[in-house]
Amino acid sequence: MKQAGFFGIGHLDLSVSDVEASAAWYEKVLGLRRLRRVDFPKRTMIVLRHDASGLVLGLNQHEGFPGEPFDEQRAGLDHVGFGVDQRQDLDAWEARLAALGVEHSPVADTEAGSALVFRDPDHIQLELWWSKPSEAETTSAARAQAVIERSSPLRVDETVQRLADAAAAAGATVFATIDHAAGARSVGLDMPETQLLLVGNPAIGTPAMLAAPDLALELPTRILVRQASPGTAGSTVVFSDPTVVARRFRLAPEQAAGLAAIAGLVDRVLNAAPDG
Repeated sequence: MKQAGFFGIGHLDLSVSDVEASAAWYEKVLGLRRLRRVDFPKRTMIVLRHDASGLVLGLNQHEGFPGEPFDEQRAGLDHVGFGVDQRQDLDAWEARLAALGVEHSPVADTEAGSALVFRDPDHIQLELWWSKPSEAETTSAARAQAVIERSSPLRVDETVQRLADAAAAAGATVFATIDHAAGARSVGLDMPETQLLLVGNPAIGTPAMLAAPDLALELPTRILVRQASPGTAGSTVVFSDPTVVARRFRLAPEQAAGLAAIAGLVDRVLNAAPDG
């Protein structure tokens, strides 16, 4: 028998005393987006969504609500924790809560991570939490370079030319081609054929860099094409995984899609390349 399982929290529902007031608070403080209001016979529900994480939150006002504030010491919910990517995110959240006049704790650092605690209008305890990575996770993340690798049946120079032509045809700019092997030969050294293609589209990359200035470290996109192995005609194509880059710089979906186009372009070129 297949083992039963699940992949995450489908949605979170909370009971509140004033559903409209609570919905406005969650929109203002946490940046959730209101989807709809549903009026049931004895319950009114407002559904909100946090677009960045996909969390769906339902706020429910029940008929006959006793009016007592939330108390985590009673059986049931203790608190709701929302994860953040980096420790410094909590400092930004602390400043945001202070600017909005939301009472909150100072950021508390522990061996396991760091937390920032506050409460919603019904006194429901909310927490922003950063999990401290283990030493092994930190070492692994530092070692692993998130790249995509593809194989081409063509020589390095042929692969580079096809990629450059395809990029230009797609409206991108080929900023430079760097021949590392030629550079090595110019100083009396030898290395396998290796070229680096720099391509990009300023119409797409510029807005993304304005939103995340350090993204300029990654743009224009670098496509490395190197000889697969000595004595073979084929080559290997390597470039940074655009989804990882987008996540690291927290790009908006449309900006992330612009970066992701490079993976599609490489695949189209290599799929069209003749074998041998």
